[in-house]
Amino acid sequence: MWLACAAMALPAAWTSYLACTGKLGTNPLEALIREPGRWALNYLMGALAVSPARHLAVILSKRVGWGYGKRLSDWNWLIRLRRPIGLAAFFYALAHLAVYLVFDLNWNLDDLADDLREKPYIMAGVACFVILLPLAITSTDGWMKRLKGRWKQLHYSVYAAGLLAVLHYQFLSKPGVSAPSYYEGLLGLMLGARIILHLMRKSPAQERIDGAVPERERTHASAHPNSPGATAQTNADAKPVPSASPDAPN
Repeated sequence: MWLACAAMALPAAWTSYLACTGKLGTNPLEALIREPGRWALNYLMGALAVSPARHLAVILSKRVGWGYGKRLSDWNWLIRLRRPIGLAAFFYALAHLAVYLVFDLNWNLDDLADDLREKPYIMAGVACFVILLPLAITSTDGWMKRLKGRWKQLHYSVYAAGLLAVLHYQFLSKPGVSAPSYYEGLLGLMLGARIILHLMRKSPAQERIDGAVPERERTHASAHPNSPGATAQTNADAKPVPSASPDAPN
């Protein structure tokens, strides 16, 4: 986990090094603003891809005939990575916004208001950050217990954040630049996968057969450690399934 967090911090360290050594190119301010934004979008797409990737890994394991990976619980480590990936997306988005406010606008709120009115990409970017902020704040286990069922409903808004982030990138890109189209296609694939997975969602009894503890039993087990649900969770996996990341519900 810590190794993954360190790896996700590397782009920030590299950008900081380039800024300190004057190697950001002919327009250093633009590069300093765009690099954190680009990585925020990458990590946001990565967090959204975790759940579809987990189900795809199960399908591939069954098709290939691997001894490992045929149950969703075999891929719980991907779920554990989702929270740090989502938080990385938030902190890179925060850096992206902070550099824009401090170095581009000099904290001039009148200029910010003008940009919000006149530049659609600014409106989309700020709206995306407004959505990500409560998701990051409520990403802890404590908030998950406080909000209960509302937590998952709140965190479904990450898909709106993903759409706004892609629109932000599309609006600010020059005509003919193809990179935003790749993100649009990736987001479309993930949204389509989520819809298919929702339609194919199994009953709690079938989830037990596949080795995954149903969500309602995980929630009950956390509140009642000695209940049958807690026993089922312990038997399904040696370690309790952690809470989802702030960026995509199961």
